Amino acid sequence: MSVTERGQSGEKIDGFISLDLSDELEHAIQVSNLAYEVSHELNLEENYCYELAVAGMLHDIGKLKLSSCFEEDQEPLVIEELKYVRTHPALGYEELVGQGYSDNILKSILYHHENYDGSGYPGNLRGEEIPLGARILRVCDVYSALCADRPYRKAFEKEAAMEQMIKDVKLFDMQIFLAFQRVAHEDVEENKDEEKTCDRHEGYSAGGDGDP
Repeated sequence: MSVTERGQSGEKIDGFISLDLSDELEHAIQVSNLAYEVSHELNLEENYCYELAVAGMLHDIGKLKLSSCFEEDQEPLVIEELKYVRTHPALGYEELVGQGYSDNILKSILYHHENYDGSGYPGNLRGEEIPLGARILRVCDVYSALCADRPYRKAFEKEAAMEQMIKDVKLFDMQIFLAFQRVAHEDVEENKDEEKTCDRHEGYSAGGDGDP
């Protein structure tokens, strides 16, 4: 059973509520940035891309209402407790309704844990029944979660995270997943270029023998 499958069955990934707000903020920023870039890759309008960035920042806000219910060092949650954890998309939606956010942002947050094969929550929606924004957030959210440390495991390297997602590709809209792969590949290549530039600069400062 793969990591993302364990998350969907409630054994691990969705079994913890982080009490570290700095970690939650970092995750929200990553999801927001990825959602914006993937939306652009899909040639969506700029305003839509911006709204997905906002939804990415706010997608887990419902967890703040649950965080006081669980201890940070608690073992993986039992089924009854998982029922409460899985209310966080609806709690976030309810918190933001009436505060000026678009229907697109609100629906993307409410349904960001729906899976393309119908195995997600809160509505067990399937395929294109799931709002486009929620389908985009789902891919970005899973990737960011896999690349972060959790109480029960270390973060996956980016390549390993992508491999896990490929194993669970039935959970995702394929068109969106392919766009996400292109974005992630571009980010990896940019990071490699930056590392090469840093290495060259270090070579010059160490003794002027760095490669040009």
